[in-house]
Amino acid sequence: MIVDSHVHVGTWKYPRLETYLPDMAEAGVDAAVLVQFVGNTDNAYLAERAEPGRFAAVAMVETGTHGAPAHVARLAATGRFAGVRLWAATRSPGPDPLAVWRAIDAAGLVASVRGPLADLAEPAFAALLTELPTLRVRLEHLGFTTYPDADRAHFARFLALAERPGTYTMWAGFHANSGLPYPHPDADPFLRDAVAAYGARRVTWSGDWNRPDPGPGDYAAAIGHVLDRPYLDADDHRWILGGAAAELFGLTGAAA
Repeated sequence: MIVDSHVHVGTWKYPRLETYLPDMAEAGVDAAVLVQFVGNTDNAYLAERAEPGRFAAVAMVETGTHGAPAHVARLAATGRFAGVRLWAATRSPGPDPLAVWRAIDAAGLVASVRGPLADLAEPAFAALLTELPTLRVRLEHLGFTTYPDADRAHFARFLALAERPGTYTMWAGFHANSGLPYPHPDADPFLRDAVAAYGARRVTWSGDWNRPDPGPGDYAAAIGHVLDRPYLDADDHRWILGGAAAELFGLTGAAA
């Protein structure tokens, strides 16, 4: 089972799901996590397209408002959402700066977390995870690491977040974050270290279907990029390409 854990669809900015389906079938992708894009907190379209076992949905909410925790609870009550997307630096107004994070945790949803890497490396983010030990977190795009010039100290702190078992990360964004063309060799030391820290069972994959100006075969090549890494074995392939996302987001066919 292959699961793309980060696909943007919608009624504006990004294409509708129907546009994705042929490419999904051609590449042999079995399921996907439909992730709301920045600037849109109207999650109605994702709610409509969520499909048990095949399409999980991750919403966005107005995290800077007092009503955000209640919004998270309402989304969870629909049974249509597996997670909520927010920034590592997100804090709630009022007396409890972690209110929206607590709401995600209480609802049993996944926090899909954007960087930048410097914010993930802040002690305040590690403290947030310590404060909420049952919160499941997915750190997008390997922490938004830019491989040619990544701050190694920041990346080391990103790796240290793996000490918390409920924290996952995601392989994606190579076309944007690598300084070299496919197969992005400058990313390999970081990818290898991420697997060593998190374990393949906590690494989800995305084929960057939403990349600007995709070329023929780019989506399938993103699968090949995982399969061709010499430091991964067949069990690693199974988890990274599908098992981890299926397990985290509740999709059918999670690896045993």
